[in-house]
Amino acid sequence: MTTSHHQTENFGRRTSLLALLLASGASLALVAPSAAFAAPDPAAAAAAQAAPAAPAKDELTDIVVTASRSGAESLQKVPIAVSVVNIDQITKSGQGNLSDLAKFTPSLSITEGAPGFNKFNMRGLSTGGYATSDTSDRSLVAVYLDDTPISVQGQTPDLKVYDLERVEILRGPQGTLFGAGSMAGTIRFVTAKPSLTKTFGTAEAGVATTEHGAASYNIRGMINLPIVSDTLAVRANFYVGRDGGFIDNIGLRNKQNANSNNTYQGRVAVRWTPSPDLTVDGSITYERSIARGLNSAFSGLAPYTVLTNGPEGTDDRFRLYQLGADYDAGFANLIVTGAYTDRAIGFDASVEPQIGYFFQDYGSALTPQTNTYPLFEAPTAYSDNLARSLPAELYQIDQKLKDYMGEARLVSKSGGPLKWTVGVFYEQQDRHLRQDIPTAGFDTLSYVNYFYGPFAVPGGKYNSQTVDGAFQPNDIFSGLQDVNEHQFAAYADGTWHVTDRLDLTAGVRYFNFKEKYYLFESGFYGVVNHVPLTTNATLKSNGFNPRGNISYKVNDDFLVYGEVAKGFRYGGGNQPVPIGTAGIAGQCASNLASYGYTAAPLTFGPDKLWNYTIGEKAKLAGGRITLNASAYYIDWSDVQTRLRLNCSYFFTDNKGKITSKGLELETMIKATPELTLSLSGSINDSKANGDIPTVGAFDGDRTPYYPKYTANFQAFYDRPVGHGDLHLQLGYQYQSSQNTTFNNFSTTLTGGKLTATGPSQTFAVIPESHNLSASATYNIGQFEFGVYGNNLADGVTVTNIARATYYQVYQAGSRNTLARPRTIGLRAKVKF
Repeated sequence: MTTSHHQTENFGRRTSLLALLLASGASLALVAPSAAFAAPDPAAAAAAQAAPAAPAKDELTDIVVTASRSGAESLQKVPIAVSVVNIDQITKSGQGNLSDLAKFTPSLSITEGAPGFNKFNMRGLSTGGYATSDTSDRSLVAVYLDDTPISVQGQTPDLKVYDLERVEILRGPQGTLFGAGSMAGTIRFVTAKPSLTKTFGTAEAGVATTEHGAASYNIRGMINLPIVSDTLAVRANFYVGRDGGFIDNIGLRNKQNANSNNTYQGRVAVRWTPSPDLTVDGSITYERSIARGLNSAFSGLAPYTVLTNGPEGTDDRFRLYQLGADYDAGFANLIVTGAYTDRAIGFDASVEPQIGYFFQDYGSALTPQTNTYPLFEAPTAYSDNLARSLPAELYQIDQKLKDYMGEARLVSKSGGPLKWTVGVFYEQQDRHLRQDIPTAGFDTLSYVNYFYGPFAVPGGKYNSQTVDGAFQPNDIFSGLQDVNEHQFAAYADGTWHVTDRLDLTAGVRYFNFKEKYYLFESGFYGVVNHVPLTTNATLKSNGFNPRGNISYKVNDDFLVYGEVAKGFRYGGGNQPVPIGTAGIAGQCASNLASYGYTAAPLTFGPDKLWNYTIGEKAKLAGGRITLNASAYYIDWSDVQTRLRLNCSYFFTDNKGKITSKGLELETMIKATPELTLSLSGSINDSKANGDIPTVGAFDGDRTPYYPKYTANFQAFYDRPVGHGDLHLQLGYQYQSSQNTTFNNFSTTLTGGKLTATGPSQTFAVIPESHNLSASATYNIGQFEFGVYGNNLADGVTVTNIARATYYQVYQAGSRNTLARPRTIGLRAKVKF
């Protein structure tokens, strides 16, 4: 069962994409990362991050990545579409949330509903928003912390981008090396490792003020300590911060700046090198985020205002334990990694507008009273006072997630004609979700009593717990979901250096997946004839996931490549849909029949896609310019689509096809020794390939929750001033508008054909955004002082829209998720 507050043209054929790419050439300067990253040595990395644009050099500094999982390589020599985000620049600009990553790379869109509730979309692969109660919703973009997957669809933990070497963003399916959930791409947070030779650290404090909101602050620190020189070292860091709220609640909750958020994070890492051939790394990462509200407001009220009668917010506790070893076996390196994740996620919303009709007068002719049914006469128009009189409907979801993973791989040494990687991967995940919707007075005040009458239940009174099996009295809905998953994979990936210029790469991954899914639902919305709904489902899948790549070095500064890769996601179990002849069950049965179903499917299977990419990477003007471009064509089939029924239930089925085409461009320009320019952009044409009845999509409809155009610009200026160094940074990000559904129609099947029946009640257009930011930093000796501003023109406002439907008379417009308004901050840092 779900409620409606979920977080929720054509290039032609592939030859046209190629022509467009070649015609664009150097005339388009659009990119990535400006940054200087050294090889994985921590001291070198720290030095590189301290000077992202070296004033003494006319050339751009090389960027090193480990995206291929076969060792460090220059970004310009890796024949895949990958971007790197410079951590130092993010920190200086006063940014660092997961959602900020989209400002530094093309083809990435992030929808943030609240801290810890982030949905990643890439290359137009999306079918809609996410549902907080759906444990079977699979990620399309995988997020890794080093070699450990940490992503949960819509609920990836918001680890602050801090004390990292870099963030690598790989676009396109990465299933061969990174597994299921990497259909659209992969994001890797590469942490800074302990230095065995030097003692050093940093401490930083910052304050900020937000328009319409309260003040924010944060403190952070890092220290590196060699315990045994060249053998054993520890690196620890912490972050404590408060993001001031900017949304006022004028309901019975009655709180200014209600959506404040407190964050506590820390990490301790140990590196041990007992011999020159063996390196052992271990770490513990902890994160706790407590949000006192959601980043949402009602469009019919004053700006940045919401009206709820109960508390809202999120509570996310994340603990990750990692242990790994790298052994030089001579012919290859053996890399072994193990990790355990322990996470608890809480989500609370107060959605009493959706329950208002339960407390109307249904013709009893009784005088409305405070404590006796009915509560009030059926309204004809929205009223703040009426909304405040509704009992708080407390929509609560609590999840516990435990994940165990292990991986071992052999990586051959560089230098020979063949470079290869082989490995095995195992993961077990247990996930427990508890959903509850307690509502004060429901048993005595709701229409359930009116329709049942005084003699329909024992004692003459309705009781949610005794009649409909809810967890407690006055409970509209109660539910449990338990998911147990096991997956095993074996993979191999190799590159044959045919000549000094020509490389051929091939890879394949075998996967074997098993899941057990149990569900229990009770309460008024979870029963049929007062009998709770239950589901027990088991599903299995296995297969092969291949990729192939060809790259050619025209010269040392110009690389062209082509790639074909398959991506996949596992299937899952479905929540049941009640079927009957009356009430909710009767409405569900009618909804199902209109789409050709007699019942909701018990499970759904994997979906898959084929991605075809061509690209180039070039250094121009003597190393002062890089120009990287990629064009892609994606066929996505058996798409996992969610059918939302008017009776408030949903299920997932494999229906329809989607085709996505796009162009991505990145460039970095060393305009002068002091000035570096970085630009990136993307164009995407992602559409339904044929009708998709489950999501009401007609052939050619554009996919929701993804912008057609994105553009990013960054300018960095560095020069000595007085006894120190001045760093200036200017940024601008543009995203075109996005739709929340495929089209503005409600639909049904008529004679087996998808037919529009009227305007959609849920369709909305998320407006285009213009995000302007700027910062100035002055370094003098070991001290660093900075000022920054984000969303300076308030060009980013609404990031998601959930329209009120059947309950609109009780809610002041749509529930809009809002971005943080104009924020100005100060920061100070000391290095020792």
